[in-house]
Amino acid sequence: MPKYPTLAEKCFVVFSLFFSTTALIPVLLDSQDATAVASDPYSPILFLGIYAVTGLLIALQWNNFVQIATKNMWIWLVVAIAIASMYWTVAPDITSRRSILLLGTSLFAVYMAMRYTLREQLQLLAVALGLVAVLSCVFAIALPFYGTMTVQEGGIHAGAWRGIMTHKNIFGRLMVLSNMVFLFVALGKPISPTPNRSWRWLAWIGYGLSVALIILSTSKTALISFVILTIILLLYRTWRLNYSQLIPLTIAVILVLGSAAILIFDNINVITGAVGRDLTLTGRTDIWQVMLDKLAERPLIGYGFNAFWRDWDSPVTADVWRILAWECPYGHNGFMDLLVELGVIALIAFLISYITALIQGVNLLLSTRNIEGIWHLMFLTFMLIYNISESTLVTTNSIFWILYVSTVFSLAAKSQPSDVDEYVVAMSEEEWFELEATND
Repeated sequence: MPKYPTLAEKCFVVFSLFFSTTALIPVLLDSQDATAVASDPYSPILFLGIYAVTGLLIALQWNNFVQIATKNMWIWLVVAIAIASMYWTVAPDITSRRSILLLGTSLFAVYMAMRYTLREQLQLLAVALGLVAVLSCVFAIALPFYGTMTVQEGGIHAGAWRGIMTHKNIFGRLMVLSNMVFLFVALGKPISPTPNRSWRWLAWIGYGLSVALIILSTSKTALISFVILTIILLLYRTWRLNYSQLIPLTIAVILVLGSAAILIFDNINVITGAVGRDLTLTGRTDIWQVMLDKLAERPLIGYGFNAFWRDWDSPVTADVWRILAWECPYGHNGFMDLLVELGVIALIAFLISYITALIQGVNLLLSTRNIEGIWHLMFLTFMLIYNISESTLVTTNSIFWILYVSTVFSLAAKSQPSDVDEYVVAMSEEEWFELEATND
């Protein structure tokens, strides 16, 4: 196998990342009937093919794969519990298929961490998400039935863009990720001393397009997340300042945030009403209470991977829906969904993997000077923010699970560098170019 990724490999990764966003196929299966839920028999077959190719690519670099894959066992514990849950699940047909696909999703993520540098991963992500953004514009303008929220949810979101996704909120969430990726690519240092400037301009165009699509999606969660993550990125960059610069900046941030917190809490009812929410997070706390009551029956093992939220034929789901008095599709919190599906042990394993990666992300931020050194920490922050009110944690065929697993193993590998690697990581890009010139 070539030492460096070939063009065919990169195209395969872009193809896989594009479809892991749940783009295109589900939306094309949409029906004119707003109440009908279209089944998708094509995506599972597509991803089985993707994971078969991934297995072949891993086999060709087995030793490198093992070195990376053994850096963090907590991820594998979560995946192992998901697979084992087929023995106690309340939906054996669903859990058996989805848990095996989760293993394939995780293996693909480790392949990315093993085969591509962080900068290459961001560039491949930018291409995949750029395709989503461009096709979404085409669908929303030329095929508005597919590209906008025409009949969904009784037409209450009519006019909101959903692009090539099934819902405007899913589209908004993906565009927040796209916005982050394009920003990091645009701010990143060139790979060579004489870069092609057009690539940086394309990255800035992708960044601007992502912001426009967040607005057109009318997703309030996406818009708020975009603003918060932009501010957080600026704060993370200040961590690289020396103490004389950091102390006054910290004082200023505390004063601003303190004042903002007072204003928010004094006007909480007005603010929640303005964004269409209430103090129970639009009923989410009611959902979580019912989930906790059901969890008390199976606290250690849960109800099985992807088995809790099914349909009226599932006794567990039907009981929850009767209590809530509406057909809630998921728990609106990634940690709660993980808890009821796989139990306390799996949640603890996931949290250990997350906290470990968070600490390693902070260390990488402090030991580097390029913008890419902040990416892992930003993505972990993105995952935390979104999983407070949505559910994108342990998910089959999902770009978010792929990026999370890739982040965990990339950080684990970087936390144990050789002496030479440690020096290179700490160098600036200009010093690296000077070193290369000297060696030549």
